Amino acid sequence: MHVQAIRAQENTLLAGVYDHLPEMAAQKAVLYQTRCYPSYEDLLADPAVDAVAICTPSGLHAQQALQALDAGKHVLIEKPIALNLTDSDRISEKVREKKLLVSVVSQLRFSQAVIETKKDLEAGRLGRIVSADLYMKYHRPQSYYDQTGWRGTFAMDGGGALMNQGIHGVDLLSYLLGPLHSITAHARTLTRQIEVEDTLAAVVSFRSGALGVIQATTSVFPGFPRRLEINGDKGSIMIVEDTVTRRVILGEPEMEEAGPDSRHQGHNNPMQISAAGHIAQYKNFLAAIRKEAPLLVDDQDGRRALEIIVKAYESSRDNRIVYFP
Repeated sequence: MHVQAIRAQENTLLAGVYDHLPEMAAQKAVLYQTRCYPSYEDLLADPAVDAVAICTPSGLHAQQALQALDAGKHVLIEKPIALNLTDSDRISEKVREKKLLVSVVSQLRFSQAVIETKKDLEAGRLGRIVSADLYMKYHRPQSYYDQTGWRGTFAMDGGGALMNQGIHGVDLLSYLLGPLHSITAHARTLTRQIEVEDTLAAVVSFRSGALGVIQATTSVFPGFPRRLEINGDKGSIMIVEDTVTRRVILGEPEMEEAGPDSRHQGHNNPMQISAAGHIAQYKNFLAAIRKEAPLLVDDQDGRRALEIIVKAYESSRDNRIVYFP
């Protein structure tokens, strides 16, 4: 997906690839017809490399990002930015020190559905927002976790259904509805043989006064498309994956569309996730590097999504309401 997104850009070259498994790196180099770096340090030492895309297991993101920034490279990081807020803040400090860019993959923001919904919310078309509910009910079989040594572990995944699969939806909730005031969550491992949660439910309150629900699981069958419902006293919007399926605004004609083709979404198979959002985010990232556009998703955006998840886990662990600064 990342290679597809890079190759969709103008005046951009995939300089090479690196993987800690040499045979995997060699296979990818042949597949993508590019250079295979023998080590991450060799990649970072190459003056032809202007930016690095980090698509490694989550537990490696922070250290690899810091190394890249120290080497003078801009960085695009797959979610999450880090597994804890301390490492996220270290990245932000390095960004300021080196005057470089870090963007965290948040491809959902770039869909037309989200762009138009953001405009509706900023214009106040839904009136006062009353509730915002996020449903992420996915199917990941045990084999999904067993085929790697890191998925479903605290050390390398940092969390389960909410951290790995749910973080994009959490980012969207924060982006559209604004800062949270508090969260109460319950995390469980119900069906999968993993260290982290396969199911989580949370109640959130926003600084605006609105209330909401977050549900995340990888244990249901079949998986269902991600759904975000935003309700105000003058209108409501429902987004299913990357499509506004219903938009009802007081005094305007109602809009209702069929949902996205479920055969081409990632709720059952992560390999079916569309590359459209990644292509759009790479376009913005590269334009920002060239100083042609502002960076639309930065390290602080990545931190905000991570903070919600960290506090959800804290709430579940301590069985209490957790408040945001």
